Amino acid sequence: MCLYKYNVAVIAGGDSGEYEVSLRTADNIFNQLDREKFNPYLVHFKGADWSYTDEQGNKYAIDKNDFSLNIDGKKITFDVAFIAIHGTPGENGKLQSYFEMIKQPYTGCGSFCSALTFNKYYCNVSAAALGIPVSPSLHFYRTDEIDIERVERVCGYPCFVKSCNSGSSVGVTKVHKREELESACEEAFKYDNQLMIEKFVRGHEYTCGVTSVYGDVRVLAITEVVATNEFYDYDAKYSAVGHKLITPAVLSQTDEEAIRRYSTRLFHHLDCKGVVRVDFIVSEDDGVAYFLEVNTIPGQTALSIVPEQVRFNNLDLKEFYTKMVMEALQ
Repeated sequence: MCLYKYNVAVIAGGDSGEYEVSLRTADNIFNQLDREKFNPYLVHFKGADWSYTDEQGNKYAIDKNDFSLNIDGKKITFDVAFIAIHGTPGENGKLQSYFEMIKQPYTGCGSFCSALTFNKYYCNVSAAALGIPVSPSLHFYRTDEIDIERVERVCGYPCFVKSCNSGSSVGVTKVHKREELESACEEAFKYDNQLMIEKFVRGHEYTCGVTSVYGDVRVLAITEVVATNEFYDYDAKYSAVGHKLITPAVLSQTDEEAIRRYSTRLFHHLDCKGVVRVDFIVSEDDGVAYFLEVNTIPGQTALSIVPEQVRFNNLDLKEFYTKMVMEALQ
């Protein structure tokens, strides 16, 4: 029995299209936290409304000056903030910057790493600079004119149009012909003021969980993702029937070594912390493992990949999250 129990704020919600997924991720983490070591508080974010609701339904506002609560005259501060927000402001560095300014310990990657990896295009640029294969792509702001001929020359059809700063395949469209390009760009710009158009790679999709505990970087597992939809979109990711996950993935030794090596290299050089998921697609045409993206706050619902990879390693989720909290404290 612990003499001191740490107060942990599990932060859910946010302001992106992944709001509902964040609630489920946070709920799963909240339920897994060891009550003998921690006093968990489920803290909800929606815009400027940051609050905690107790078991009786009483709602208390978070004091943003120092990220604290006042309940019946008693001030409660948090030893650790466990960030479980996908999208803004939890995955793009904004919340991390706030916590860094007020010196509040938190789980996961830092502000710079989060901001960089959240932008799909500039993360691709960084991965390419580290010698990791990426598919050809183009970048446009909302104010730019989409150069269709250049898109067709560099990316061809089919191609993917993606919001640069979004996750869970929100704002992503697979485009098969010129006539579909304009509406796909309009869809992407609903979620961000910049987009990326990326050459389609025909192949098998894999995702690699990587974690660090007390400086020890470890690949959890490689999972093959087989989507029943045309690609691994939002519905496929969060529906029990939208995909099939194969852990461990059946891969050639060459492909497995490449994905493990690339994932570890990205984790180290981008200064990742906690647990991340790195996505790849192995091309059927040239056999190359192309980098897709880094998820610094991967989904951790009951259907998500990271908990499955943790269980594959015979790790207890409760202990896994305990280590993440304790690492944040250090």
